[in-house]
Amino acid sequence: MNRTKAICSTLLLVPALALLSAQAHAEFKCDSPSSRIDRVACEKASESPHALRQHIQRMRAIDSLYFPDYVNDAQEQAWAAKAPARRTGPATVQTANRLQDEPGA
Repeated sequence: MNRTKAICSTLLLVPALALLSAQAHAEFKCDSPSSRIDRVACEKASESPHALRQHIQRMRAIDSLYFPDYVNDAQEQAWAAKAPARRTGPATVQTANRLQDEPGA
């Protein structure tokens, strides 16, 4: 009886693991976009991450699009190169202190 349970559970476990491993690997759809929706999403990804995110949100009712499907390492580097340098840290604190010191300014 125990041997039968072990065999049955093994037979159920192997396909389940195969499905999980297949779903974990995201496909980069911009290498060969198969539909108009994918082509437009790739165009938006080349613009900016914000444009891609907006497109995915607009298309939610029509198709299930996933952000990582349209982004690879090269795309992330292109976004980083386009992004302006952000000011963080002391400049923000200095501005807040100045506003407190000079409320009418």
